[in-house]
Amino acid sequence: MTVRFDLDTRSLGLSVGDLIDSSLTRHLGFANRGGHERKWLGQAIHSRYQEKTLAEDSTYQREVSVSAEFVHRGWQVTIQGRIDGLRRDDDGTVVVEEIKSIRRGSTPSTMLREIYAKQALFYAWMLTKAGEGKVRVELVWIEIGSEEIDHELLEYKKAPLETAVRKRLNALIREFETSQAAAATRRSTATRLSFPHAELRPGQQEIVEAVEQCLEDRSHLFVEAPTGIGKTVAAILPTLRYALANDKRVFVLTAKTLQQEMAIKVLMMLNQEDNFHSLQLRAKSKMCANDQVLCHEEYCPYARDYYSKLQSSGLMPRLMDDFSTLLPDRIYEAAREHEICPFEVSLELSRQGQVVVCDYNYAFEPYVSLSDFSEDSDLRDVILIIDEIHNLVGRGRGYYSPELTTRQLASAAEFMAKGRDPVHKKAIELCADLQRLIEETVAVALEEEAGQVEAVETLMPEDDLWAFRAHFDEIFIDYLEYRRDTSSFRAEDAFVDLYFTYLRFMDGLSLSETDGEAFSHCAQRTSATSSLRIFCKDPSRLLGRVINRTHSTIGLSATLSPTEFYRDLLGFDAERLTTMSLPSPFPAENRGVVIDPSVATVWRKRPENYPRIAKRLASFAEQVPGNCLALFPSYKFLDEVARQLDVKRKRILIQRPSGSDQEREEILQILRSALMGDVLLMAVAGGVFAEGVDYPGDMLKAVAVVGPCLPAVSLDQELLKRYYDDRFERGFEYSFVIPGMTRVVQAAGRLIRSETDTGVIALFDERFLMAPYKNHLPADWLALERPSEIVGDPSRVAERFFRQPSTVIQPSETVSEETGPT
Repeated sequence: MTVRFDLDTRSLGLSVGDLIDSSLTRHLGFANRGGHERKWLGQAIHSRYQEKTLAEDSTYQREVSVSAEFVHRGWQVTIQGRIDGLRRDDDGTVVVEEIKSIRRGSTPSTMLREIYAKQALFYAWMLTKAGEGKVRVELVWIEIGSEEIDHELLEYKKAPLETAVRKRLNALIREFETSQAAAATRRSTATRLSFPHAELRPGQQEIVEAVEQCLEDRSHLFVEAPTGIGKTVAAILPTLRYALANDKRVFVLTAKTLQQEMAIKVLMMLNQEDNFHSLQLRAKSKMCANDQVLCHEEYCPYARDYYSKLQSSGLMPRLMDDFSTLLPDRIYEAAREHEICPFEVSLELSRQGQVVVCDYNYAFEPYVSLSDFSEDSDLRDVILIIDEIHNLVGRGRGYYSPELTTRQLASAAEFMAKGRDPVHKKAIELCADLQRLIEETVAVALEEEAGQVEAVETLMPEDDLWAFRAHFDEIFIDYLEYRRDTSSFRAEDAFVDLYFTYLRFMDGLSLSETDGEAFSHCAQRTSATSSLRIFCKDPSRLLGRVINRTHSTIGLSATLSPTEFYRDLLGFDAERLTTMSLPSPFPAENRGVVIDPSVATVWRKRPENYPRIAKRLASFAEQVPGNCLALFPSYKFLDEVARQLDVKRKRILIQRPSGSDQEREEILQILRSALMGDVLLMAVAGGVFAEGVDYPGDMLKAVAVVGPCLPAVSLDQELLKRYYDDRFERGFEYSFVIPGMTRVVQAAGRLIRSETDTGVIALFDERFLMAPYKNHLPADWLALERPSEIVGDPSRVAERFFRQPSTVIQPSETVSEETGPT
C-alpha cells in the first residue's frame, strides 16, 4: 500500500516497506521490481522452500498478514505487512522468516542485506507490540538454481526499533506537511480552470454538472452521449477541478492510443498555468530500451544501479520542472541518455503526477496493472475516467481467459533443441509431457462429441497440471542461470514465454475454482493446435473490486444501453451508480439515414448475397462526393465483397488483419489529403478505423455498415448465451445482438461529430428493421414506428442528400419483390 494521510480523521496508513528509509531503498535497484515475471520467479523459489517447510513443521505458516495500530503525534497510525514465513519453536518462541533469493555463487550487498534485515525486524516488532513474548528473526537466503539455503540469525531489540519507527514517522509527516504547500497551489489552480473552448456544445453543460454531482457524492456515473458531443473534455474538466481541490489523483483509461492522445490534448489546453502534471503511459514493450527477456539488474544495463543512476542524474526533478505534460517520447530519450530504464522512469513519474492517461490494462490487467491498483492499495483518493467503457466488458473477459496450446509447447521444444546443455534436454522432455497431457485431454473431450465440433467444455486435469509446477520452476531457474552464465539472453525466448503462459494459466485455474459459474473450462482442436483454455464469461467481480474501491468512476460511451447489462458485467455497485443519456445535439437535417433490406447478411445467406452487396455498396459509394467508410463483421466477409466490388470514381483501401500503427496512420493521411482523390475505405467493425478515431470536417462523408456485425458463432458465444440466459433471460440479445449493434452505432458515430458535419449512414441488411436489432439503434436516427420512411436504395438517398444538403432526407421508396432479399 502507499502512505496515506487523512486530515479529516488524522489517520496515517502505511506498509512495513514504507518504514524503510528512502535513502536505503534508492539503492535497492530492481530487486523488488520487474512486474509479474520477477514476482513469479521469486514465487518459484520461495514456494519450493515453503512447501517443504510446511511438510516438515506443523507450526509453519506462510504469507502471514500482520498489523499494528498506535497513536503518534496526534496521528492514528496503522502499519500493515505480510511475513514470508512464521513458525514456533518448542519453547514457544515465534520465528520470523524473511525469504530472499540470491544469484548462485554471489552474496547480497551490505545495503541490500540491511534493507531486508530492517524489514524482518520491523515484523518482529509488530508481533511483540501485539503481545508475543519471545521472538527470533531470520533471513533465509536461497540460491537461485540450487538447493543451498542459509538461515542468518538477526539480533532483535525492541526499544531501538520503536525509536526507528517513530523517527521514520516523523520524516513522513514532515514530507506530508511540505507536500501540502504544493497541494495548496493546485487548489488555487482548480478555482481558475475554465472550459478550453469559446462555448460549450449542447449537452456538455449537463455532463459537467452530472460529473460534479457524482464526485461530490462519491458515486459512479455512466455518461451515454453521441460521438462528437465532446464527452471527454466535459468529463475531464470538472474531474480535474475536483481532484486538484481535494488532493485526488485522476486516471484517464482508454482502449486505444488515439484516445489517449485526445485526452492529453485536452489536459494540455487546461494546464495553461503549468500547475499540475499529467503523463501518458506507453506500453512496456514500446518503452524498453534494451529489449531484454527479464527486467533484472543482472541482465540489463538499464536496470543495473537503477536508483543510484536515477538519483545522481537528477532526471526526475528535471523532467518534472521542464514539462507539465510528460509524454512517452520525452521520457524515453531522457532516460536512455542516462542509461536508465525508460519504462521504470515513466512509472516513477506517474506516481508524482496528478493525472495519468493510459490503457485499461494499467488498472485492470492483473499481470500489467500499476502498483497503485494492487489488491491492498487504497483507492479512495483515485478517480477513474474510462473512455469507451463498453469495450471494457470484452477486455475484462480477455484478462482472465488464459490458454495453453500444443503449438506453443512445440515451439518451445524446437527452440530448446538448439541448445546442448542438460537443461535444454530437461525442458524438451517437460514440453513433450505437457503436450501429451493436453492432446489426450482434448482427444477425450472431443471424442464424446463424435467429431461434430472443434471446441467443447471439459473437465480440466487439474492434479496433473499442478504436478508440472515444481518441474517448471526448477528447469526455469536452471535455464536463467545458464543464460546468465553464457551471456546468451535474447529478446525472444520461446521457453521463457511458455513458462509465464503456464503460470498465467494456473493462476486462471485457481481463480476459476473460486467463482465457478463465471468461468468455463474448454478444450479445443484446430488443424494447427490443441488447447486447453479458461474462459471468463463474467469479469464483473474482478473488475468491480477495482472500480468500487475508487472515489468515483466515470464511464463514457455512445452505447451504454441497456444500462443493467454494462452495470452488472462491469461490476459497478448499483447503489452508487447514476446514469445519464443525451440525444444528439446536431441538426437532424445534417444526417441522412437509410436501411437497405434488399440484402441479407445472415451467415447462411452470405455467399448468395456477396454479389448484390458489392453492387449496392459500389453504387452507394459512387454517389458520395468524398470519402466513404464501409464496415464489415469480419475480414473474411470484407474480402469476399472486395473481390466483387467495381468502383470507378474512388480509390479503394482495405484494412488488413496484420496492419501496423504506421499503416493505419498512412491510411488516415490519405483520407485527410484532398489531393489524392476520394477513397472508399473497407474495414472491420470494432477495429481501429471504426472506434476511437476522429474524421473531422470533410474527411468522411458517408458510413456504410454491412450487417448487424454480430460476433461469430463459437463455443465462447454459446457459453455466453447460456450464461446470460440463466442470469438475465436474454441470452441471444446479450451475447450476440448488443455487442454487434454496439459496433454498428460506434461505427456510424464516426460520421457526424460537429454541428457542421454532414453525411449519410447506410445500413445494409433486412435485420435492421427487426426486433431486437432495431431496439438498439438510436431513437434519433430513425423513425422506426414508420419503417417505410427509412427504407430505400442507399445510392439514390445519397444522390438526393448531397444534391440538397440543407434538406431533410426522408427515403420514401419501398422495396419491391424484385429488389427484395435474394
